Amino acid sequence: MENENRVDISGELNYLRSLIESMDDQLSVLVRGMDELRKTHAVLKEDQLALAKEMRVTVGSGIFIKAKLELDQKLFVPIGSDLYVEEEAPKTLVRLEQNVKDIEVSIQNVQARRGEVSTRYNSLVSMAQQQAQNQQKGQS
Repeated sequence: MENENRVDISGELNYLRSLIESMDDQLSVLVRGMDELRKTHAVLKEDQLALAKEMRVTVGSGIFIKAKLELDQKLFVPIGSDLYVEEEAPKTLVRLEQNVKDIEVSIQNVQARRGEVSTRYNSLVSMAQQQAQNQQKGQS
């Protein structure tokens, strides 16, 4: 029975460890996404951008081209699954602000859940250590 408990604890510890790693990966993706949204928001709000006549735009693989800025025109905004809508810049700024808020909430939720899982993990580690100590005392 005791050996069965040890196997169950070991299996749960492995599961919880992988869950914590998965949540860490999720947090990393969320933080990177939030940073990108904030940078985009800052660029769209920047006064210097409105004064610029052209800028460098990436075409991928570290290659850039010069592009003429027409900030009075609508922006093409991704809404998911490679779909875009045309949108006025002020509306896009509001959308970006809401996206940042949504991601912040997601980050808080994942961090809270990670804290719960970490607490469970640490208590199981403590339980396993206590069992090992009790077993050593019983063998002495």
